[in-house]
Amino acid sequence: MRRINMVLVSSIMLLFTTSLASAGDWAHWRGPEHNGISRETNLVDEWSLDGKNVLWKSDIGGRSAPIVLNGRVYLNCRTHHDVTDPKDKINAQEQVVCWDAKTGKVIWKDVFNVFQTDIPSPRVGWASMVGDPETGNVYVHSVSGLFRCYSADGKVLWETSLSEDYGKISGYGGRTQTPIIDENLVIVSFLQLNWGKTAAPPPKQTYYAFDKKSGKLLWTAAPGGAPFDTNYSAPIVTVIDGVRQLIAGNADGGCYGMNARTGEKLWGFSMSKRGLNCSPVADGNLVYITHGEDNIDNVEFGRVQCIDASKRGDITETGNVWRVDGIKAGYASVLVKDGILYVVADTGQMYAFDSKNGKQLWTHNLGTVGKGSPVWADGKLYVMEVNGNIFILKPSREKCEELSHVQLLARVDKGMDEIYASPAIADGRIYFVTRDRTICIGDESLKPSSDPVPPLKEEKPVQDKIATIQLVPYEIAVPQGDKIDYQILAYDANGRFIKEVEGKLTPGPGMEQAKVDGMSVTTPSDLKSPAAGTISVQVGDATAEARLRVFPPLPWKYDFEGMKGKQVPGSWVNAFLKLQPNELDGTTAMKASPGKGRPSASVWLGPSDMSKLAPNGYTVQADVFMKEQKRKLASVGVTVNRYDLILKGNSSKLAIQSWAPHQRMAKEIRFRSDPDVWYTMKLKVEVKDGQATVKGKVWPREKPEPEEWTIETVDPHANEKGSPGLYLYRLADVYFDNVIVSEDK
Repeated sequence: MRRINMVLVSSIMLLFTTSLASAGDWAHWRGPEHNGISRETNLVDEWSLDGKNVLWKSDIGGRSAPIVLNGRVYLNCRTHHDVTDPKDKINAQEQVVCWDAKTGKVIWKDVFNVFQTDIPSPRVGWASMVGDPETGNVYVHSVSGLFRCYSADGKVLWETSLSEDYGKISGYGGRTQTPIIDENLVIVSFLQLNWGKTAAPPPKQTYYAFDKKSGKLLWTAAPGGAPFDTNYSAPIVTVIDGVRQLIAGNADGGCYGMNARTGEKLWGFSMSKRGLNCSPVADGNLVYITHGEDNIDNVEFGRVQCIDASKRGDITETGNVWRVDGIKAGYASVLVKDGILYVVADTGQMYAFDSKNGKQLWTHNLGTVGKGSPVWADGKLYVMEVNGNIFILKPSREKCEELSHVQLLARVDKGMDEIYASPAIADGRIYFVTRDRTICIGDESLKPSSDPVPPLKEEKPVQDKIATIQLVPYEIAVPQGDKIDYQILAYDANGRFIKEVEGKLTPGPGMEQAKVDGMSVTTPSDLKSPAAGTISVQVGDATAEARLRVFPPLPWKYDFEGMKGKQVPGSWVNAFLKLQPNELDGTTAMKASPGKGRPSASVWLGPSDMSKLAPNGYTVQADVFMKEQKRKLASVGVTVNRYDLILKGNSSKLAIQSWAPHQRMAKEIRFRSDPDVWYTMKLKVEVKDGQATVKGKVWPREKPEPEEWTIETVDPHANEKGSPGLYLYRLADVYFDNVIVSEDK
């Protein structure tokens, strides 16, 4: 049996320390203070691409901001391969690149596939990475939902798949949230539809807080309502009125403050009829954030908003300090320094406001499209515009003086180089990432100098009374018979950690057969199919719950007999309401129908890492049945290791694919599939020496299984992990029955 031990003791001690941020690091995309401010001095105020003050250049570029930690520069980006070239696109992937900060030499790369997403190649590598000054580890949130922790030398210390394990929803636009490190936590947010209480639509933007060292999930928080769209507002952490807050814009058009250690919602401020993409900044009790869409209370587009974040509850009215409507600033995050709020509008115009009263001080034109967020250092602003423009400016309350303006031509295409990222500043050097390059500028004759990074404001003293408890790990997936060691962490009314306590664990619905021994739970050992349920605990008036899924040895067989209403197998992720039991031909099958939202969906049947359950690999088989409606047929399929075998009813084709927008590795053949006929689909993936052979079969269910595979293709860059799943493209009704996940021998 495997014991699951939480690495929390040393991490909890961080709750009593001040910030570990170093002035020589830029470990977060907006710097050590999460606000775009650097304390460094002796920085250059002019440069030229092929000459003055350029220390090194790299032909690797991207759209996310770089981070700098312990003398190394890290970037999440796509590889250089051309997805429009039929031969080259097979190699198109996402990557993490690590350079030596002084020389620009590549120290290591980690290259990995893009899968199960509609995000196109130009938007791969959207989220910036984040680094942990305490351990030196760095973290990436990929467009496919991989969440990885690397050592400084590129070793993967832990990873999870946010889509397969927690139901992350991937939008086609590419918007992917940048994680944040705070104390013992690494926090990332996304829209999700999971299982159990978190399965019912609408999806919620949810913040997932993992132990940064072990990768165990400690808590989640979903403070907002139904989303209007996907978003990429990254959270910040600050202390306001003695309480440590996690603050971010939400996909429902509001800005929210949560307790940074527990996720408890403290306040909400409604702003827009679309999701917020800009990140907030804080100055004392005041929080600043912008948007570029419809306001909730007038017909103007865009707003600059100042909020009093010391208030609680719905503070849309009571928390308004000042606002300026009609400025579309939906992409770049704001910056506040020395009483001036700097706002880069979508139009490329930069505005300066008095941060206390909202009075406009001046404007400065940067170009035509503003997306990168400004950075302040050494009395200067470093700010970039999409059409290749990089500015170094000297601002004051009266005016903005231009010290340097460099416009970059594209390196690999015609026109201007595109810029979406923000600069990073560390050890006397400034780093710019464009679509086509990474550039490091500085003057080696100048000695790096920096004022210390101030710690966060003092929090209220720890109280003895327990107000909130956490049962951790909060959510986990394990093989049957495993023993899970739980911990109960107690917090006061202000979210300060008090101590670890003990309590009586109680198995909840779905886990009735689990055995409790003190603070340990042994999962059922004789399951006939995967199960999902909860464990709860009460300490005084405080209660907490943990979620777990338990998986028996393969095979898993689902015939859906006895299921009624809206039931789906309890352990399936992203299945609720997408599939519903329905009688067909005298049997119960799972029916999917056209409806609101995107027609495509993936349903996950197991954990993202199946190696403990199927060390030799696994096969997925299912019976499928399509109905014709309005002269349309659905597409339907099964998934193994992040490869889909899809029966495309409308086009009479059978396909294997993994990354749909570009068909990186894909094969299609003609295959007639008629409506009102049961077919059996079967998919198997054989991985050897980093290469995957993907084999699919389809045959009429009433006929014997053919010996030969119907379709087969090879991927030189194998997906070696992945949850078994079902694929849907719901243009018309489609049914699943007799779903089987079996181990390969």
